[in-house]
Amino acid sequence: MKAFFHWLLFPLRLIFGAWFVFAGLNDLLHFWQPPAPVTPQSQVFMQGLAGSGYIFPVLGILYTVSGLCLLANRFVALALVMLAAPVVVIFGYHAVMEDHLLGPGLLLLLMYLALAWQQRATLGVLLRPIA
Repeated sequence: MKAFFHWLLFPLRLIFGAWFVFAGLNDLLHFWQPPAPVTPQSQVFMQGLAGSGYIFPVLGILYTVSGLCLLANRFVALALVMLAAPVVVIFGYHAVMEDHLLGPGLLLLLMYLALAWQQRATLGVLLRPIA
């Protein structure tokens, strides 16, 4: 069972990492226009992020670096820690503002949780109290 779980997580890590490299490079280079938000509250949310002028470049760098770490299988736990907040925000965005599109956010969250479970021994250090 352990070998099966490993072979399931290997392509999952590659897909997850590739998605974040693509999203990060797109935030930096603007080569693909994602679909426009449908609901009024999601339009206001996205306009606020874009209007700040710095969120998308910062996210682009964060996504690209984290995605490359996942693809290279180096600093995977660090990459997962860096992506924790964005994954929760993406899931929340799809769950609350674009609830008819819950699938992508839920899929991303489930992929993240599976990868985090694989790294639980490494990530568990973050939850231990300092003696």
